[in-house]
Amino acid sequence: MTEHPKPPSGRDIWMAVREELRLNLYELPYSTLCPTVYHVYLHPEDFQTIEGIVPRLVAELHQALTGEVERLNRRVAGASRRALGRILQREEMAAIDLPPDGWDVSITADQDGELARGHLGILSSLSMPAPATYAGTPTTRIVRSVVSGGRRTSTTTDVPQDRTGSGAASAEPGARARLTYEDDQGRHEFTMQKDSLVVGRGGSAAWVDVQVVTTAKVSREHVRIRREPSGRFVIQDVSLWGTSVNGEPLPPAVKTAEGVLQPGAERDLPPRARIDLAAAILIQFEAVR
Repeated sequence: MTEHPKPPSGRDIWMAVREELRLNLYELPYSTLCPTVYHVYLHPEDFQTIEGIVPRLVAELHQALTGEVERLNRRVAGASRRALGRILQREEMAAIDLPPDGWDVSITADQDGELARGHLGILSSLSMPAPATYAGTPTTRIVRSVVSGGRRTSTTTDVPQDRTGSGAASAEPGARARLTYEDDQGRHEFTMQKDSLVVGRGGSAAWVDVQVVTTAKVSREHVRIRREPSGRFVIQDVSLWGTSVNGEPLPPAVKTAEGVLQPGAERDLPPRARIDLAAAILIQFEAVR
């Protein structure tokens, strides 16, 4: 009989998330930024062992992240500032900002066979400012980590944030649209704050803006929505099982001879629309005027 590694416990998950925060701090002259998004993935059989307490664990991770930042800031403000900097491989560090909109934490099963039993995957995100002059393009730093037996392997990708066009519409602050949907974890409402987004199940190797928890018929990256400078919205299928808008199928993504999935053609997205992801998730889309 094969003996599988012990599933990660709630404390194991917290220690991995805390390390993710500490390793990915980003210093500015007068403050320090930290990742605000933490998507945690477990092997499906490991996930089953904690599934019943996931809501409570997520709530406690929110609380623990705030407590960790406050604890680090107290040390920064105290006499041990330089000692902390050495621990974090920094000579000196400014106080860490708490995220104004709170933490975004989720724990889900890896449905794509990317994680072995006993392994834990974390996908974290940090919004980075533009380069030194603040005249360039800001980016989102995405870190993908796999933790097992005290070992951590990570890859980092900096993705430019959207700045489509130079007109007033693209620079307009605030909400572009609202997406309302219900998945296996209940009802959700997402406010589109930038000019493009990706919807899907996500995964330890795939970043999405709107992560739905549902059947594997919904692809890790399933559909893309983009707002043009004119205010017009377009939508594009990037899935294996298809997407429809108000009952009309979108041009499907197609696999090439090499097995690479090519996105389908973009189509107009009405200001009010029902977006159906593979007959598994129905999203109510509403543009904000």
